[in-house]
Amino acid sequence: MSHIIVVGAGISGLAAATFLQRRGHTVEVLERADVAGGNVRTTRERGYTLDHAANGWLNSEPAMGRLLELIGLADATISASDNYSTRWIFAEGALHPAPMSPNALLKSQLIPWGAKLRLLLEPLIGRGPAGQTVGEFVRRRLGPAFVDRMVGPMVAGIYAADPDALSLDAAFPRMAELERDYRSLFLAMLALRRGGTPRGHLETLPSGAGAISEALVETLDGSVRCGVDVQAVEARHGGWVVHDEAGARPCDAVVLACPAHAQARLVRGVATDAASALDAIPYAPASVVVAGWADGAFARPPRGFGVLMARDATIEGAEGVLGTVFSSSVFPDQAPEGHHLSRTILGGAIHPEVAALDEQRLLHRTRGALQAFLGPMGGEFDLVRIFRHPKGIPQYARGHRGRVAKVRAAQARHRGLIFAGNHLEGIGVKDCARAGEAAADAVDAALG
Repeated sequence: MSHIIVVGAGISGLAAATFLQRRGHTVEVLERADVAGGNVRTTRERGYTLDHAANGWLNSEPAMGRLLELIGLADATISASDNYSTRWIFAEGALHPAPMSPNALLKSQLIPWGAKLRLLLEPLIGRGPAGQTVGEFVRRRLGPAFVDRMVGPMVAGIYAADPDALSLDAAFPRMAELERDYRSLFLAMLALRRGGTPRGHLETLPSGAGAISEALVETLDGSVRCGVDVQAVEARHGGWVVHDEAGARPCDAVVLACPAHAQARLVRGVATDAASALDAIPYAPASVVVAGWADGAFARPPRGFGVLMARDATIEGAEGVLGTVFSSSVFPDQAPEGHHLSRTILGGAIHPEVAALDEQRLLHRTRGALQAFLGPMGGEFDLVRIFRHPKGIPQYARGHRGRVAKVRAAQARHRGLIFAGNHLEGIGVKDCARAGEAAADAVDAALG
């Protein structure tokens, strides 16, 4: 029976450990923080369900389904309400429904008519160069208005990123493939006979997204050890040794599922190319202001999934707000009856300094944004919690796939050294489940 050490108890690490354990390996998970789960954690308070970061996952990833099955939660998930399909973009002082179909786009006031007419040129535009950013790709194919009013807000909502810094190949590989295979996005849609909306539906657990972290820890039954600061990994005698402040821990293979900068520090003496590549992966800071209030506190109740800020939009006193998720509109049981819950995200790669503001200023900007979205505030919040993520979201900047290739090359050279995490090939919870299963597969392949 092989002994495997997993460094990092976020979803990627917990998933890897769970898959490995079910395959008969002995697993030990070491986590530097005092609590497992990484950013996928939930606090329950006064009838509210407060997700610290991620609020669920799309059900389109098979590995996610297999992970839920392993921990007995496949039938426990709840789907987002019908409000999930309505998303708003704030531009020119008003909320606009995000157009999710060609017909809706033609009717939308979000995009100027000149920009809509420019779309007629899209099938005539040739393929772009390799290594494009998302902003470069969209600006060339669809025009600048689509960067500012649609794709920019979407990129901020998913990655907290600047579209002009985000790698198209890494962040949206399907769009790059469509241009390569069909030359035109419109021609691709005609050939495939479907639109560009994401597959899958958002789901979570009744007690919040963090419940999956808690269930994984429980399934691993004492194998997760928090408060352990791993300092280095070392190859020795055909296996590996993990060093922490308590001494050396030998193992047959090690899965690194901690953040990129932590992985770089651990392998600097073993795989210098991989360490350099990992060091080059930046992170965007974000602060999440979770607010609850009773009916009538704002002029209008929240409707739909939430609001994203257009890149050219401004709200006085709410600078640095990327958007707001109307949590209790998406998952009604996350607030007490007669109450509402929102999660406002501030900072990101575009406004990193805002994420570090003190709590009063973060709350002031959140209140300003919500009043722009919901009308004047006549009452008070009855609950506010602020969750800070100084290294919140990895940024798939230009050249990201090349950096990942160097990490995977190091993994291939060093038998039993496995890299996982949302800084490599997908930032969502479902992507972390896939990364965890892939790490387990890599361990099995390495150990024969």
